[in-house]
Amino acid sequence: MYGSGDRDWVVAARCRGVDTSMFFPQPEDGRGAVLRAERQAKEVCRSCPVIDACRAHAVRTGETHGVWGGMNYSERRAFERAMKLGRLQSV
Repeated sequence: MYGSGDRDWVVAARCRGVDTSMFFPQPEDGRGAVLRAERQAKEVCRSCPVIDACRAHAVRTGETHGVWGGMNYSERRAFERAMKLGRLQSV
């Protein structure tokens, strides 16, 4: 539906208009606060119609912060490694 270089998916994102601090929690807020914010962000992502395009964008551009496509940075790195090893289809 959305091309790899296409950012039109952003207008359909469920997170539009949502407080971005949920998607980009700050470590100085404390581990518990970061985990809560990530859980809330992932809940928004779970029902997002463009979750795959969002995740693909984050992986392709090397986003190192925040929740994108329902994954935090370490989850995206593991996802990318699995893709490179052929364990997942590419995004």
